[in-house]
Amino acid sequence: MRLEIQCEDRIGMVREVLDLFVPHQIDIRLIEADTVRHCIYCGFPDIEFAKLQQLLGELRRLGGVQDVKRVTFTPSEREHNALHTLLEALPDGVIAVDLKGIITMATDLAAQDLGVPITELLSRPLQQFIKGVSFAKVTWDDIVGGVSMRIRIRNKALLLEMKPIFVPDEEGNANPAGSVIHLKSQARLDRQAANFKQAPNAENDLAQYFQAQVSQSSVMREMLHRAKAFANMPEPLFIQGEAGTGKRDLVRALFQYWLAQQFDQTAQLIIRHGRDMHLEEVAKLDHLNGWLVIEELEYLSPDVQVALANWLTRRPEFSTSFESNCRIVSLSTQPQSQLISQYGLNRTLYFALSGLFLQVPSLKERREDLAGLLQQTLQAYAERYGVPMPKVSKGALLKLSLYSWPGNHKELQNVCLQTLSVSQQGEWQPETICLPEDTNKASLVLLDGSLDKTLKHFEATLLKSLYPDHPSTRKLAKAVGVSHSAIANKLKEYGIH
Repeated sequence: MRLEIQCEDRIGMVREVLDLFVPHQIDIRLIEADTVRHCIYCGFPDIEFAKLQQLLGELRRLGGVQDVKRVTFTPSEREHNALHTLLEALPDGVIAVDLKGIITMATDLAAQDLGVPITELLSRPLQQFIKGVSFAKVTWDDIVGGVSMRIRIRNKALLLEMKPIFVPDEEGNANPAGSVIHLKSQARLDRQAANFKQAPNAENDLAQYFQAQVSQSSVMREMLHRAKAFANMPEPLFIQGEAGTGKRDLVRALFQYWLAQQFDQTAQLIIRHGRDMHLEEVAKLDHLNGWLVIEELEYLSPDVQVALANWLTRRPEFSTSFESNCRIVSLSTQPQSQLISQYGLNRTLYFALSGLFLQVPSLKERREDLAGLLQQTLQAYAERYGVPMPKVSKGALLKLSLYSWPGNHKELQNVCLQTLSVSQQGEWQPETICLPEDTNKASLVLLDGSLDKTLKHFEATLLKSLYPDHPSTRKLAKAVGVSHSAIANKLKEYGIH
């Protein structure tokens, strides 16, 4: 049991408080004074309710006492457990010793490295477990900044780092009080580095999405211009685009763009799939601070659609940050006509959500951005997996540019990852890249009732497929057995560069 006694800060206050515990024969296990909050904390075993009521009354009648109440823990207990939780979360084993090298604290990871249970470590000399290293006070006489050394325990190499503990006295002099030892293993360091590389780089979403090299196409520049204009508006935003076009990445980038201009930095970005939205979440929207993103809007249940439409309808036409802190952003791969006719989306809800509309272009519509997206994707994967950044030949880039990319940016990422995994050395050539069969290529049919148009279309398709393997007019001319000038004219005519 813990009591918090708020009282005056005066000499003799603690003794007067403790004297009241003696007649009740209460065994005080803990006493703590907080001079900042003017509180005394007492810890003792649980007592009968009647005795507790009597004790509380006596404490409240004591001169200088303002309030007495039960608490779950004292400030020092909270700090101790917070420190313990922090140390256990570290990727390294941590041990603390006093001036004599006696272990006063150790984490589970340190005990695992030493191969000894924590209960057998405490109050024992650390030198019993780590031979050849002195952990006594003399270690810190001349080494104020700490030391590092390689050690071997149980046939495992570890990096030992020691830092001194200093406690200042009343005159501000730093007095040695012991040391803290970190035990680092190569495996844990590698795992930590790998986790760092593989973790999503949220702060870079904005910079990467708006890079000039990935927005060379006019359709992408127009979409980003509209997106920035809509970012700071409180109205709902509807984003439509084919699967794999990066709608979620766009939302994250826009949220960062918006958040950077807000005074309140506590706003959250919450992403939910339509199937996971329930009535309880709609009821909490009035208390949400940030953006709620609903993916695959068409999968909202009918009752959630009605509740969300009602919530949007009762919002004021011109809202302010004081009236509502929640913005709804909805995503879908389906066009408007199918959302309403095929999926039965509530018409009121659709028009309430689509006051602001963005169409994310497909990769086929932004072929000018392919080279920039390729370099950005390869750089990210090379950093994540610790491999060299590959070079891409002109032929390989042309092969990628002639592909129809039905899976859009996501498919490009998949192809880059697969190719990087099997070909980490040298320059990428057309044969290095394995692409699925392009089912979007046009079949041979008579075009506009004209044999000439049909033959030209076939000739253009054939030259496009051959050019990646022979990426120059001279090589292609030699491959098909025609003159260099004839091939150059045909490539110019068919727009093959």
